[in-house]
Amino acid sequence: MRRFFLLFSVFVLPLLSINCATVPQNSEEITLFSWTHYKQTFIREGRVFRPKNNNDTVSEGQAYGMLRAVLLDDRKTFDECLTWTEAQLSRKLSHGDRLLAWHFENGKINDTKAASDADIDYAYSLILASRKWGDKSYLTLANDVLESVLDQETSIIKGRLYFLPWPKQSNRDGDVIALNPSYYAPSHFKLFFEVSGDKRWLELVDTTYFILGRLLDSPGKRNKGGLVPDWIAVDQNGNLVEMPGKPVDNGWDAVRVPLRIAADYYLYGDSRALDVLRLCSAFFEKEYTETSKRNSLENALFYSAVYAATETAGSPLSSAILQRLRQCIRKNNKGFYYNDNNDYYINSISWLPEYYNVLKLTGKLKHPPLSAG
Repeated sequence: MRRFFLLFSVFVLPLLSINCATVPQNSEEITLFSWTHYKQTFIREGRVFRPKNNNDTVSEGQAYGMLRAVLLDDRKTFDECLTWTEAQLSRKLSHGDRLLAWHFENGKINDTKAASDADIDYAYSLILASRKWGDKSYLTLANDVLESVLDQETSIIKGRLYFLPWPKQSNRDGDVIALNPSYYAPSHFKLFFEVSGDKRWLELVDTTYFILGRLLDSPGKRNKGGLVPDWIAVDQNGNLVEMPGKPVDNGWDAVRVPLRIAADYYLYGDSRALDVLRLCSAFFEKEYTETSKRNSLENALFYSAVYAATETAGSPLSSAILQRLRQCIRKNNKGFYYNDNNDYYINSISWLPEYYNVLKLTGKLKHPPLSAG
């Protein structure tokens, strides 16, 4: 109880002085108008582009746009993004697989290597589209993509199946194998098993929690208390080691981990997901009660991750974090956006807590959070 009042005094009481009329509070409105802004700012004729990166396009962005479109029942935008993606990024002709080239700039592909997080988000959006709109062609393409992912972007090391960040041909014999924990999406893997029947997807679910368990429980600088690094590696003996050339930092990649793990809890009720999110929540509670550290995390994307962890774990901190996230919302003539009008990445992900709250209010969550608030 003492801990509750400490958190309440640090976070909730200062928020009572905020004029809520100036901060959007309606999840459905935020979800809708942030999508309106996103479409007008970052999508042109089916291509999702990054204004801050010379208006280039990455496969991840196409997948984000398609996933958001199907969740919000925007079939026109979904089909436009799908058509552009298949025409410009598909490796079917260049490599004979159904993965996506990761980088497009100045009117052409300038790197044909695939990024596996984009490939699975792409397949996931196609499966959802097939179910929502009853079009089997989406599912056919999704299954082709999934076959290529398993063939090209997984590898067995010491009897365990790992999900690689790129096709395994990019790895040299004897090298440590790069891993990105934020690419592991257990709720995706479970859906892929449902549509394909291939048990390797369930093996990847187990690998997800094996990696997170090792990272969160191990001493040393790989463990930030309740966070995981952007990059890690596995050696030929199955040991997790530092990735050469990559700092052991929790950053723009790893911020997605709580969001992906929360999805597994809400959709499938996996107790392992809850264990991970409780550790993350405990870390964030400690971090945010230390005022000197909060300034480094004043960003909608990080607040989204904090909210995913604290809300799922039933922390009293979650409602205050949601308000801090909402304070990052800005408005212009296109709609709502987070932090920076031209920041593609922040605006691709930060809306997810509001979509979650829409589902929560409509009673559509399969597994609710531990607390009602």
